[in-house]
Amino acid sequence: MKEPETEAKRRRAIAWAVALTAETHLAPEQYEWELLECYAKGTLTLDQVLQHLDTQIHHVLYRSKAVRLFTKGQLTDLLEQSRAWNEAHNLTGLLCYSSDGHFVQVLEGPAAEVRALFAKIRQDTRHYRVQALSNRATPLRWFADWRMAFTQVAPADFYWLIGYLEARGHNLVLPQLPVVEPHLLTLLDAFQKL
Repeated sequence: MKEPETEAKRRRAIAWAVALTAETHLAPEQYEWELLECYAKGTLTLDQVLQHLDTQIHHVLYRSKAVRLFTKGQLTDLLEQSRAWNEAHNLTGLLCYSSDGHFVQVLEGPAAEVRALFAKIRQDTRHYRVQALSNRATPLRWFADWRMAFTQVAPADFYWLIGYLEARGHNLVLPQLPVVEPHLLTLLDAFQKL
């Protein structure tokens, strides 16, 4: 007769698996830790955890600076290409462009697709100083209805947004939220939950 699985046994199994993956790209991310904790407590079975992992959404949030300011036509071309690519690869996201040439972009979708596109983006010579602000998995898409949402903001709003996103990583809290653009509010709301 098989001995029943206890929380202590599940936690030992998790500790063993985590030790094997320590300091590798397989080490659990925050979302995966949350699923492992549910498994340890017995609220999810191992099969349910694996199902959640198979359907997770990977997000990359990054910033960059254009080598030269984009014209309206160049932005339109970029968006058309991005939307076609994203449609073909099951990706969604948001592109934010400041009139002084700065970008913030969120890419979301299957991990392999997001990582491959982000590697391609890092090599794009139209911009530089590509810096990932967040690179993680979550259970939901933030921009599920948008193959590539777009917003253009004034430099002051852009710098406030970047300041907030970078400060968030250091657990700093900014007192006011001057952003009113709906796409950016969606981004900020999602980023606060990380």
